[in-house]
Amino acid sequence: MKVSVIIPNYNHASFLKQRIDSVINQSIEVKEVILLDDCSTDDSLEIINQYKTHPLVKHIVVNTRNSGSPFLQWQKGIDLASGEWIWIAESDDFAHRDFLKEMSMLASEYPNAGFLYCDSNILDVNDAIGGSFALAKSKRINTHRWDEIHTNSGKDELLQFMLVYGTVNNTSAAIFNASILKSIAVTTPLLRYTGDKLVFCKILLKTDIAYSPSKYNYYRAGSGKPKHTNDYFEYAFEHFLILASVFNEVPQLEKTIIKKVIVENIQINFLSQMPSRISRYMKMLFLSPKIFLSILSINLYRKLKKR
Repeated sequence: MKVSVIIPNYNHASFLKQRIDSVINQSIEVKEVILLDDCSTDDSLEIINQYKTHPLVKHIVVNTRNSGSPFLQWQKGIDLASGEWIWIAESDDFAHRDFLKEMSMLASEYPNAGFLYCDSNILDVNDAIGGSFALAKSKRINTHRWDEIHTNSGKDELLQFMLVYGTVNNTSAAIFNASILKSIAVTTPLLRYTGDKLVFCKILLKTDIAYSPSKYNYYRAGSGKPKHTNDYFEYAFEHFLILASVFNEVPQLEKTIIKKVIVENIQINFLSQMPSRISRYMKMLFLSPKIFLSILSINLYRKLKKR
């Protein structure tokens, strides 16, 4: 398994050495490491420079101006990658040394899957394990699906789980077939909060997916990742763009799935502050009248029901 590892960093000096070491010390050696820094203002460059001569580090790219988007960095790394698989290892997470060994097992067992991932331990601010994504999903969706190894067709996974719930919760826990990842535009449209979900959806339109319940990824919650907490409308608007993008590829998308996506992701304060959001509404109407009218009807019904 020839894996290119992209580590896009911005101001994660506190975690960066642990991240890089967890990549270069994998039990299956990676093909190359691509270190990207988005004009960090902390001590990140001092740490990155320690790996300048490491034989696995093939590219170090340091921005002189912050790009404003991790997904622009993703694209830069994807363009440089030469491996058969790509692992986007976010700089504030880290991996078990057998992460790639587990991914290699999945690749052998499920050769049609170009999207492989595992479960993650969720770390709190003190780096104590506070749970796992499999546990969180089991509670949210009322299923034990993520307790066992499994595979699924890309389209079924997209429509049954990913589009509604966003079931791959952390990019660091996944690797992607390089030719498939290179065939999509990870920055079109350029999203702030949900760009990773958009990428996952685009990949699932092209390939199958396989999962391992091994908790070989360690995800740091609350370490500077983009949050939608104070910008619910923009979060909802991005989910509309994802839904519209999938609908464009799968025009026979069932009404029940569209409704589920709207109920789960596109109804928080959607009809408030309408004058200031008119340009967003017009864009949505232009991109997909059907979905926009579905959103309006569901939200209006919800509003009237509360009265």
